[in-house]
Amino acid sequence: MKGFFLSLAVCLLLSTLPVQAEMVSRIAAVVNDDIITTLQLDKQIAAELGTETAANIATAERLVVLDKMIQETLVAQRAKQLGMTVSDEEVERAIQDVERQNNIDRSQLELALQTQGLTMESYRTKLRRQLLEFKLVGREIRDKIEVTNQETRNYYREHIEDYREDPFLRLSRISFVLPANAAPDQVSALRALSQEALLRLRAGEDFDQVLAAYQGDKGAEGGPMGRFGKDELTEPFAPAVAGLLPGQYSEVIDTPQGLHILRLDELNPGKVPDFESVKEQISQLLIEEKRKVALDGWVDSLKKDAHIEIKL
Repeated sequence: MKGFFLSLAVCLLLSTLPVQAEMVSRIAAVVNDDIITTLQLDKQIAAELGTETAANIATAERLVVLDKMIQETLVAQRAKQLGMTVSDEEVERAIQDVERQNNIDRSQLELALQTQGLTMESYRTKLRRQLLEFKLVGREIRDKIEVTNQETRNYYREHIEDYREDPFLRLSRISFVLPANAAPDQVSALRALSQEALLRLRAGEDFDQVLAAYQGDKGAEGGPMGRFGKDELTEPFAPAVAGLLPGQYSEVIDTPQGLHILRLDELNPGKVPDFESVKEQISQLLIEEKRKVALDGWVDSLKKDAHIEIKL
């Protein structure tokens, strides 16, 4: 969008720092019947980049900011030409929206503005300009953009993998917990029990029955572990279940906390949502893409039809 349109949220959070006034403010640019001064340019640079950066900014970077100011001036001129205005009531509603979205009251907003070098009046002026830009863009561009159902379907087919849900797996476990400071013979005994349990499981015995048989005095615990996404399983569990099919068991996994047997309950590659469930999301994405292209062209046309002189 050529970067000229700022959201209301950015308007609130923008770091606006005071700039020492020049003794003489020169003309930076002429835009039809309006001028942009070097003082205005320096203030805009300081607001966007900070005072220290503004003092050391290269000419090329100054020209980037100046270009945005030229675009803003052209937009304001076009709005005036069309007789478009923003009422005090619209500005007040926008301020109330900012307060609600940031969960603050008017006094807190005024304090936040003061810390950023803004008065309430200057903030209202900024909001009024941006609301006017929003109205104008809607009239000139946004309201004229359409996305057909066929375009949406084509995008869905071409980008279907982008909408696939993340793959996941479900696991259950039987764990033989090692007591603190377990003696070597205790470790050996638990290892024997875990191998015995694994043989019974692979022979087809019911998982819950095998788990119950080794609970209590034999030190086993376990059950369903739930769902794990990609990269959520860590060493040594991830490699232990790699390559398993649903219903298969891992080898006994040895950790400092105990000995574990994992069963792969489900291996889900990730479902692809149907077209209708993502249709609106895709439509909005395509509208935004078209809007950016149209906005670039519209701004270029404003520049082409304008008398612009850069005097830096």
